[in-house]
Amino acid sequence: MIYKRFWLVIVAYLAGMILFASAFAFSFGKDLTYSIISIVSLVLLTLSFAVWLNRTNKKLAFFFSSVRNDDTSLFFPEEAGFGNEKLLNKSLNELNSKLKDAKINIELQEKFYKSIMERISTGIISFYENGVVEFTNPEINRMFGLDQVSHINKLKIIDPKLVELLERIESGEQKRINVKVNHNLLSLSVHARTIIMRHRELKIVTLQDIKSELDMHEMDSWQKLIRILNHEIMNSVAPITSLSSTLSGFYKSGEDQTSPDNITPRIISDTIRGLNIIEDHGKGLMHFVESYRSLTQLPKPEFSRVNISEFFERIMILVNSGFDNDNNKYKVRPLITSSVTPDDVTLVADDKLLAQVFINIIKNSIEAFGKCEEDNFISLSAGRNPDGRVVLTIKDNGPGMDADTLEKIFVPFFTTKESGSGIGLSLSRQIIRLHNGNITCDSAPGNGTIISMIF
Repeated sequence: MIYKRFWLVIVAYLAGMILFASAFAFSFGKDLTYSIISIVSLVLLTLSFAVWLNRTNKKLAFFFSSVRNDDTSLFFPEEAGFGNEKLLNKSLNELNSKLKDAKINIELQEKFYKSIMERISTGIISFYENGVVEFTNPEINRMFGLDQVSHINKLKIIDPKLVELLERIESGEQKRINVKVNHNLLSLSVHARTIIMRHRELKIVTLQDIKSELDMHEMDSWQKLIRILNHEIMNSVAPITSLSSTLSGFYKSGEDQTSPDNITPRIISDTIRGLNIIEDHGKGLMHFVESYRSLTQLPKPEFSRVNISEFFERIMILVNSGFDNDNNKYKVRPLITSSVTPDDVTLVADDKLLAQVFINIIKNSIEAFGKCEEDNFISLSAGRNPDGRVVLTIKDNGPGMDADTLEKIFVPFFTTKESGSGIGLSLSRQIIRLHNGNITCDSAPGNGTIISMIF
């Protein structure tokens, strides 16, 4: 409305000036009085227009100057002047009021977010490419026992490797590092995001001490492992002890040794059979121990840049060649497909160890199909999540797992197969962790299984 009124005033002034100028031109040399009246009116109207325009410009200049200086206290009288000036004053007051409300809202939000930053237990530090720190929350100072961090190099007194990690970590990456602060060991989960602020790159890093959570999970894992070890060892040792006692009874008569004359062919046959059983149980126990050693003695990864599309092709060739082997023991040959989006997804990994993970998981899926021979499929897919991390997925349409089984599948030596060792998925999880990744499983009875690996 104000712009329309402003435009109409300008048009009215211009029309009046054109009118008086035309009148002066028409009466010039014909009627001196009319000419004088026309020229005086034209001058007065021009001066009036200049005064109005100058006053309006000064008012607008004053308003914008106040805005630049964050001064929202100004007020223009809405009853002074003509109608268009009243409307201009009113409009400027309304705009100033909105700016004042916006400023108050920004200040309230700033206080709100500042309050959150001061109270959360996660340390936050943001800095530019040159290492100059833009912001730290109190948790950073408390975490490292520092009064103020103006440059990330100040953290070198804590651990130079921490500064190196902060400089090298990319946006969307998540790393872990252990640092010692005043004789306390911190296990930090470090996550970074990068934004552009004032045409400069600003890296925002969060640091969270997860040592207590790790300790809790470690204790829980140890308890589960001890229960499994106890179960497996007792299952092997109890029959051996019982059978050894029985065999020993064949050759004793009370406290004395049985005479050789009393040893019958039946006793000898039972002894041989019992010793064979003891041998088998002993071999089973040795195999169990070897399986445990394979979990604790993984080879050191040899990292290289792996093209995921080519990696999936090799995996499918390896799996399909197993079906063509004369020793193939599988009853089902599922359709195996792969998809990579975008096509050039790569991952820094040990392709041999990663292949071991994929082959193991795919074999589990094939075995889970059982005797069902229709429409079985396994799909391999790769892509990036919103954080930019690489996600590899193995999906099947098998029978799925219930919640109780799903909770235990990564526990060492847990298995639902009669001849399984129960170390395949545990080994796979350890390999993924060596790649600083995470492996999860999503499954439900009748809905298949999805194994996801995030790096």
